[in-house]
Amino acid sequence: MASGLTGRVARRSQRFLEPGEHVGRVVLAQGGLNPWVQNAFFLSGPIGARFAAASWGGPGVFDLLWTLLGALAGVVLATAFISRRVVLLTDRGVVVLEYGRFGRVWPTRVLARLPAGTGLGPLSGLWARTELAGERLWIHRRWHRDAAVPKAPHAGGW
Repeated sequence: MASGLTGRVARRSQRFLEPGEHVGRVVLAQGGLNPWVQNAFFLSGPIGARFAAASWGGPGVFDLLWTLLGALAGVVLATAFISRRVVLLTDRGVVVLEYGRFGRVWPTRVLARLPAGTGLGPLSGLWARTELAGERLWIHRRWHRDAAVPKAPHAGGW
């Protein structure tokens, strides 16, 4: 397994796998809001705060503070409407894990175990939409190559 983020996620996910099961690839995904709509939440916070500060006629020094607070509110609001997922392609199947909304990628529970060869669908574009375990997920282009399912896993690993 690779080092870096995928290696850390694979190690943190090991306790949710069956004994002897090996992770071949890791794919991070998000559910809930379309990522493009999520960007609207990010932008609505600072824009709304700027309008509020301008309508109050306060000093210009506080405009930046209100913009930063609005941006923070936008981030928190957008994060509240998404669910973060780890999709593990193992030598025995596909495992979908949930992980927390805030902070690092620490899986918290197994959402689904799917048979080997379960595809994530054709992925294209910056954010590819797919359906997995009854949930609509969005996968960033960074993970598209890792999400490709091989025809059959090699005996003894990937």
